[in-house]
Amino acid sequence: MTAGRVVVLNGTSSAGKSTLAAGLQARLTAAGECWLVIGIDDMFAKLPAPWVTYGAHIGARADEGISFRLVDGAIERRIGPIGTQVMAGYRGWVASVARAGLGVIVDEVLLSEEDWIAWQTELEGLDVLWVRVECALEVLEARELARADRLPGLARSQFDLVHRHPTYGVVADTGLVEPEAAVDLVLEALPR
Repeated sequence: MTAGRVVVLNGTSSAGKSTLAAGLQARLTAAGECWLVIGIDDMFAKLPAPWVTYGAHIGARADEGISFRLVDGAIERRIGPIGTQVMAGYRGWVASVARAGLGVIVDEVLLSEEDWIAWQTELEGLDVLWVRVECALEVLEARELARADRLPGLARSQFDLVHRHPTYGVVADTGLVEPEAAVDLVLEALPR
């Protein structure tokens, strides 16, 4: 069986990764290719509520899972042992789908060197394209305010961290290019 390819769309919250992933998947589908979109939010959405703190919801066991809390005026992500297991499962899910022969578009927010190293280990031997999805901070904050499902300040808290570690094959600035043009950029960089 031939392994599938992986496209990792990495950027802050509200950077346009989900829009880019949907557009990319639609174009690849139109070309007769089956690609799955998998994001970290898919895994954390499956965690029982007690293991998550986000916004007004305070999970009683979030210190073991994942929490997004306001600390000294900034949103801080904390991941406990259960959250670490979820992250490992997420990366393993992506790698397993690709090794089964399907293409995978990953909607990622990479915030630590440990996560970068874990991705490299998990995806070793696969054809992977890392895409830097970015835009100006003021654009991110305006998008964030327009969305009811985002914590104000989340994009700002990720802005200086998210692109520290990856090596990218292409950059898509979603504040400067329309979604279809961003899809074009990724497709041009994706080996066929």
